[in-house]
Amino acid sequence: MSDLLYGIHPVYEALVAGRRKFKTLYISKNRKTKVIETLLEKARSQGVPIQYKEPDYFRSHLGSSVHQGVAAEVWGLPLVDEGTILKKAETESELPLILALDGIVDPQNLGSIIRTALAMGVHGIILPKARSAPLSPAVSKASAGAMEHILIARVSNLVAALKGLKKAGLWVMGTAVRSGKRLDEADLNTGLVIVIGGEDQGIRPLVQKTCDYLVCIPQMKAIDSLNASVAAAIVLYEIGRQRKTYQV
Repeated sequence: MSDLLYGIHPVYEALVAGRRKFKTLYISKNRKTKVIETLLEKARSQGVPIQYKEPDYFRSHLGSSVHQGVAAEVWGLPLVDEGTILKKAETESELPLILALDGIVDPQNLGSIIRTALAMGVHGIILPKARSAPLSPAVSKASAGAMEHILIARVSNLVAALKGLKKAGLWVMGTAVRSGKRLDEADLNTGLVIVIGGEDQGIRPLVQKTCDYLVCIPQMKAIDSLNASVAAAIVLYEIGRQRKTYQV
């Protein structure tokens, strides 16, 4: 099944990543910039068919989406299994760092989390087939194209997947609003699966029960919860700080 990616960054990063097969690249006739030319050069080098379209084409196919006069018909993003994610960490000689998202149904939130995960060195993301936003062009757009690079697994049973990763030697750490140890007091220098729950219900009880331990993010003011993407960013930053893995 094909998708219609839109926006300069998602389309360009999909070309760079080389994980999707491109059917056609569409460029608005009135778009002539250096960035567009760079994108076109990349597409031509890969033999991608290019069509120039009137602005009405983008309005009729993408509505009010911020497409920047760029779209591409591509095949769906290839998925992996948990073993492939672990293999990536092993190949890079790094402590495994996996993100498991339980109930992230908003495309903007999912895209933002994926963008942060790639920047912070996460080896892969696990999503349940139910209770998760689909890996749509909107998610790729929200991730600024990061979705095109990061490894993603979709599983029928998140609890079973977490148990399998525990057997492989990883610790499963869940995030909670007020329960558990403080994030900055937890030892994060081990192979980890970080579980982030949705903003409405958090981590489901059975998934939470599967976690080895819970952590909470210290806050100045008592509010119900942080935005899921913000919470993920804070947790991943603290992991990188403790592991001293930042390169910039």
